[in-house]
Parts: sequence; C-alpha cells; structure tokens
Amino acid sequence: MSWVAVGVGGATLIKGAMDNKAAGKAASAQQKGYDAATAEQARQYDQSREDQKPWLQAGQSALGQLSALAGGDFTGFYNSPDYQFTRDQGMQGVDRSAAARGGMYSGGADADRMKFASGLASQEYGNHWNRLAGLANVGQSTASNLASLGQNYANNVSNNLIGAANSRASAYGAKADAWGNALTGAAGAFGYGYGNNWGRS
Repeated sequence: MSWVAVGVGGATLIKGAMDNKAAGKAASAQQKGYDAATAEQARQYDQSREDQKPWLQAGQSALGQLSALAGGDFTGFYNSPDYQFTRDQGMQGVDRSAAARGGMYSGGADADRMKFASGLASQEYGNHWNRLAGLANVGQSTASNLASLGQNYANNVSNNLIGAANSRASAYGAKADAWGNALTGAAGAFGYGYGNNWGRS
C-alpha cells in the first residue's frame, strides 16, 4: 500500500510540473498573438497614413495659399494657371475686337483692357479662393480621419497590452494552482500512506 501512496504522490507532482509548463506555454502563445495583432495594427495604421498623405499635403498647401491671400499676397492668384489662361484668352479677345474696329492702340482699347482685367480679377479671385478653400477642407477632413485612426490604433494597442498582461497574470495563477494542487495531492498521498502503512509498527 505504501508504494501506491508513493506512486500517487509522485504522479501528482509530475502532473503539477506538466500543468505548470502548459500554463507557461499558453501564456507565451497568447503573448505572441497579441504581439502579432499589434504589429498588424501598426502596419495598417502606417499604410493608412501613407495613403492619405497626398490629401493632407494638398490641404496644407491650400491653407498656406489662403493665408497668403488673406494677408494681401496675391502672387499665387496672379500666377495660377486658371487665372493666367482666362486673362490671356480674354485679352486676345479685347485686342481682336479693337483691331477689327481699327483702334488697337487707342485710348478706348486701353480702357476696354483695364475694364476687362479688373472684372476678371474680381470674378476669378472668388473662384480661386473657393478652389483653395475646397482643398483646405479636404486636408482638414483628412487630418480628422487620421486623428480617428490614431485614436483607434491607440485603443487597440492598449487593449492588446491589457490582454497580454491579463494572460500573463492568469498564467501565473494557473502555475501557482498547479503546484498548489500537486503539493496538496502529494501530501495527501503520503499522509494516506503513512497513516495506513508507514505509521504502523
């Protein structure tokens, strides 16, 4: 009977060692899973930022140009291809009309040119401003989207870190339970053996 108790006690300790090792492996596997999830989330976040960068940069550029216009710097407006094209085409029309009337270099032709240029600048300035404002809005929306992506990424990584910490804590508890159960079982088996066999004279 005493050998049975020794065998039960030994088996209990072996089982405790196996449970302890299994808990460690489970925690390691969970940690690898959390690490892989975090790496994938970082990859997706970085790719999303890269994909949205052109819209963000376009919006930032437009905002800079709007600030310059608001500050009285009209260089960007006067150098814009849309304004220059419309101005050049319109001036050609005014010149052709004056040439057809035989007054290409008259004061009346100059007055027509000034009137056209003034009206064009006034009309095209609003159009130019609105185009830039539209691009600036695209940049603002993109920045807002990126802020949301960043917040989601931070939340997901935080959840992964908390999950990994919880799985480590759970593994420590499982290891302690495994050894506690093993030692209790072994002590019980030896106590049984001692009480039934070894303790007798």
